[in-house]
Amino acid sequence: MSYRKDQGRYARMVAYWGLVCLVAYGCFHGGGLVTLLDGWLGANNTVFIDPFPLIGSLKISTSISLGVLALGCYVIHGVLNKPRVADTLIDTEAELHKVTWPTWNETWAGTLAVGGMVIVLFLFLTVVDLALVNLMKFIWGGA
Repeated sequence: MSYRKDQGRYARMVAYWGLVCLVAYGCFHGGGLVTLLDGWLGANNTVFIDPFPLIGSLKISTSISLGVLALGCYVIHGVLNKPRVADTLIDTEAELHKVTWPTWNETWAGTLAVGGMVIVLFLFLTVVDLALVNLMKFIWGGA
């Protein structure tokens, strides 16, 4: 049973799946745990099922990585249900409900304003840079 089960559902769910995705990335991405175990096991890395959905082939190394992922899921679930962590996530979600989110028009206007300012600053800094380059060439004698 989880602590305060029905409160902070979305914040807890996003935190859980985000952390699970990070652990899965560490287990299965190139250079991760599977690759490390493949190198350690070498010829002893027996293939159980080839091809296997999503992970290519089920070998000893992928089985160990799946076990690490399952253990990681269990540990993450336990940590996120500790009262202090759960209360933080519940409070975070409550605060996010109080936020006044911008409308689409306000977001678009802000995006255009930032884009326009970036272009203006780009042009200004380009002109200043070219002027300083020409000044330095003049001072150093056209090197």
